[in-house]
Amino acid sequence: MHVAHAVLGNGVEKLQLFERLKRHHIFRVAVVYAVVAWLLIQIAAITFPLLLLPEWLTRAVVALILIGFPVALLLAWAFYVSPEGVARTGTDAVTGEVHPRARHIALGIGVVGILIAALAGGVYWHFDRGRIASAQARHVTPAVKRVTDTPAVESSPMSPNPVRASKSIAVLPLVNLSGDPNDNYLGEGISEEVLNALTKLPGLKVIGRESSFSFRNSNVSAATIGRELDVRSLLSGTVQRTGDDLRITVELDDTKTGVQLWSQQYDRKMQGLFALEDNISGAVVKALAVTLGAAAGQPLVNVGTANPQAHDLYLRAIRLYWHTDEASLNQAIALFDQAIAEDPNYAAAWAGMAQAYGYLADAYRAPLDVLPAMRGAAEKAVALNDKLAMGHLQLGFILMNYEWDFAGAKRELERAVALNPGLAEAHAIFGLYRLRIDKDPARARDEFRIAEKLDPLNAWFPRWEGFAAIAQGDESGAMMLAQRVRRLDPAFSYDTDAVAYVDAAFGHWQACVDRYTLAHVPVSPSGPQLAICQAHVGDSAKARAVIAQLETAARSRYVDRSHVAAIHAALGEKDQAFAALEQAYHDRSVHMVSLWMSPWFEPLHGDPRFQALVARVSADSASP
Repeated sequence: MHVAHAVLGNGVEKLQLFERLKRHHIFRVAVVYAVVAWLLIQIAAITFPLLLLPEWLTRAVVALILIGFPVALLLAWAFYVSPEGVARTGTDAVTGEVHPRARHIALGIGVVGILIAALAGGVYWHFDRGRIASAQARHVTPAVKRVTDTPAVESSPMSPNPVRASKSIAVLPLVNLSGDPNDNYLGEGISEEVLNALTKLPGLKVIGRESSFSFRNSNVSAATIGRELDVRSLLSGTVQRTGDDLRITVELDDTKTGVQLWSQQYDRKMQGLFALEDNISGAVVKALAVTLGAAAGQPLVNVGTANPQAHDLYLRAIRLYWHTDEASLNQAIALFDQAIAEDPNYAAAWAGMAQAYGYLADAYRAPLDVLPAMRGAAEKAVALNDKLAMGHLQLGFILMNYEWDFAGAKRELERAVALNPGLAEAHAIFGLYRLRIDKDPARARDEFRIAEKLDPLNAWFPRWEGFAAIAQGDESGAMMLAQRVRRLDPAFSYDTDAVAYVDAAFGHWQACVDRYTLAHVPVSPSGPQLAICQAHVGDSAKARAVIAQLETAARSRYVDRSHVAAIHAALGEKDQAFAALEQAYHDRSVHMVSLWMSPWFEPLHGDPRFQALVARVSADSASP
């Protein structure tokens, strides 16, 4: 009988506890909190990457939400809404003290809330694709650590390392005061020629065009620019044009102390522009007490032409080819052609034309179609002026990527670095040679890091270093570089998004798909990366739809068939993949020289046809 009463009492007590929990809306609070928390996490996961917020911030939001869960349950228990208003739970009406039973229930609710939050947190972190942390845990090998832990950047063997130079400078584009935006090219062109002249000096670190020119028309202080670019001196000024008359004012400032080191105003004619640029460069050298080295006794700015009209056309053209869209590139080539018609011996114009053709190749035109004009322009530049680094750089780039003359490419690229040791592009292209041809990703990263130091806001250089990191198996390093690309240029997506490429390279296929579909990263119109990842997660219909789109597009414009081959490879369709690669080989696609290291073609590595194709590219390089 006593036992029956005890059992009945326990049942009633449990029922009362359940009713009290319902009255305090404990279950309702838990459900509402969970729904709201899930929405907040989804919003953070989608919007934080778009706003370029750091990865840890998303994790911090999740942690705060989980910590808040047991707190919300305790508050729901401690205070509830009664007909008389808000009341505290389990308090004595006379003493105001909390009853022991209420304390015990609150303790139990808190423990349960903590356990649920801990379980949810464990599930979240287990399935979280926050990539960098997981990459560090899974893929860093001792060999990779030796690469990533090395702080020093080795210099190129043929010249002193400009990154270690004791003096540094950024050259901003001269501000146009004429009121006509069509004259903006003039200030940018003058500044770029001064910048390129200063890169010849091994004792001076000169920040590259991409980084320096990103501060055009900004109101950012010299001190801020100095911190952003890690540079001590800043050259800036204005230009005003009236017909052939120019008034140029320049000043050199110390970004750390704010002291103006030098300033000057020049009134010149257009035909005296080269002499003016050389005067400005010489004044900078004198103000900074830079050692001239091999440049001693020679003008820093080469007088490329005695024809002011040819020079003006050249300055208009170089501003256009930095845009890299097809219309601008075609217009730039037309302007270079006009400059050469004015002065056929204008070496810089020939080099500029070669570079513009290089931007057209693969992106808009089959490399084979533009190769004769592209190589001819580069060879003409070198023949006219053997000391023009840009001519050697363009010729080396063409010989490496499209002619497959690797010995000649190395000779030209080494010459470009020796002539302009502070030219970021020279180190970067030589880094591509170290990676693609020498198959030496460690030395390639050395060159890329020099380029990144010289032009720290240029997204191409960490992108290329990321390729080298992937070749080393350094997933954590590759992902950090990809995130850096994303911060520098959120819209950067040549062929593929940098982060998605790293995900795919290490087999995180769903994370790659989510990058495009959930994070809404732009998909390159001709890029195969999303389709490759869709094929690997089993969505073959969408992958084949992309192939159909590319095949349709190929009827009216150039399509890099290596992209089509990569999707077929992901689908396991090897015969179709090799057929597409044969066409890419014929077109001289740039991807042919990096077949051995491209993650896209890993499904083909066991096929003898793949090794034979790689060998054919190498054999062609040895052909006369």
